[in-house]
Amino acid sequence: MLFVGTYEHTIDSKNRLSIPAEIRMELDRYRDGTRFFVTPGRHKGTLSLYTERRFLELVAGIPADLIPDRDQYIYDSIFFSMAKPVEMDKQGRILLPEYLLQRTGIHGEVVLTGCRDHLDIWNKADYEAFFKQHWERYPEIQDKAAEALRRRRAEQQLEITSNGSALQDPPKLT
Repeated sequence: MLFVGTYEHTIDSKNRLSIPAEIRMELDRYRDGTRFFVTPGRHKGTLSLYTERRFLELVAGIPADLIPDRDQYIYDSIFFSMAKPVEMDKQGRILLPEYLLQRTGIHGEVVLTGCRDHLDIWNKADYEAFFKQHWERYPEIQDKAAEALRRRRAEQQLEITSNGSALQDPPKLT
């Protein structure tokens, strides 16, 4: 599932957060699973919310020896101990674990942001500061991404050509 958009919400006194209706309508239990996984986010003071299927794909794709030293063990110890499966109730809310909220300082007014394959949960003020800090550089970053994509496509085309795939005649039917 592709997550896009920005949604302002509030975490209530029982640590419940409503998943936006627009997102709930797009969820498919067979494609996405029946729950979410909440994890520490990539930005300090954030949480990330993955569909069940995407989280399991993500974890399966991370080699156990990705970081060739003690940092891998530290990463695994923190990431997996903090990850938590959460289910939506009938009102479309999830219960965020207190320990994650305390560690990240998230509370009250929050912003959920689409980030391709997951949602990030930010304190509203932190997201506004992040956006303000990086908005001016966005055109430059966008140009870098476009150039990297052009290079990757050229490399893939070169690989296809050098393997002979693009040069071979199709087999003749008899």
